[in-house]
Amino acid sequence: MAFVAEDGTGRNDANAYTDDGYADAYFGDRGITAWTGDVNVKQQALIRATDFIDTVYRGRFRGQKQFPLVQALEFPRTPWPGTVPVLLKKATCEYALRALTGELLPDPETDPSGARLVRRREKVGPLEDEWEWSETGALEIIKRYPAADLLLKDLLNGAGKGYVIRN
Repeated sequence: MAFVAEDGTGRNDANAYTDDGYADAYFGDRGITAWTGDVNVKQQALIRATDFIDTVYRGRFRGQKQFPLVQALEFPRTPWPGTVPVLLKKATCEYALRALTGELLPDPETDPSGARLVRRREKVGPLEDEWEWSETGALEIIKRYPAADLLLKDLLNGAGKGYVIRN
């Protein structure tokens, strides 16, 4: 499948909320040099970022899809018809930067019974290894990325829930 950035028309083949040119300018303006790689690598990161956004935030965005039976992605939406909001493009860039170096939605570590790893503590000397497993499985497994997540808050119902900012 080819890289196709949503242009606000509700494309049925779109797989990214912005293109590598926008991301290059976004990071260049901020002096962020970690946005590296050839065009294909950057486009793949933007696709993974878009997948993350649509997976994690589906059902939480304000409004309705503009073309619900046609468009491939969650945007464009009724409050912002015919466009991909700038905050969404910026968030896509931030998630894509993180996608260059790791999985945005990694599978949780589990034991053979399916219990999720809650905490792991290792100590080098004298050696210790401590594992704590969840008995209920009721853990939040979605990793938080505040630089990106907070850009989306104005696009969500119940904007900003789940974040407490402390100094």
